[in-house]
Amino acid sequence: MSETIISADIVDKDNAAREAELKRDYDALGERLDRRGIAVDAIRDKVEKFAVAIPSWGVGTGGTRFARFPGAGEPRDIFDKIEDCAVIRQLTQATPTVSLHIPWDKADPDRLKQAASRFGLGFDAMNSNTFSDASDQKLSYKFGSLSHADAGTRRQAVEHNLECIEIGKTLGSKA
Repeated sequence: MSETIISADIVDKDNAAREAELKRDYDALGERLDRRGIAVDAIRDKVEKFAVAIPSWGVGTGGTRFARFPGAGEPRDIFDKIEDCAVIRQLTQATPTVSLHIPWDKADPDRLKQAASRFGLGFDAMNSNTFSDASDQKLSYKFGSLSHADAGTRRQAVEHNLECIEIGKTLGSKA
């Protein structure tokens, strides 16, 4: 059993309070779809199998090609983001993986795997940031990265993307 951020009792109590109304709405939807020859239970079965990876930048203010603009109360680091992703997973039951954004979410792979597994999360696609400059990079992406006129800048962008692939492999990403 994986750890949860919100007490399961709180979630269960809230769900129970809404169950009767949800059942009425579901039954009404089923009747409407049935008149159109669509089986609501077949749709439900497909939806139950649906899964989405949460992009790590989706739980913070993210960044633009110009910089990051953090806001009050947003996650401080990737480990806070993983906790926020765990809440989304707990409430939706449809988000089993997280897509990291490198270099912003770069951290020790063992710590990342441990933090994610604590909440029953895994890792999906790695997103490479080749649209804004990281503090430790030698060449700027101001005028492009993979298609930059300068061969050195293109090489730096390719190397960064290859690094992201390796990080993904290390974390068990299948994307």
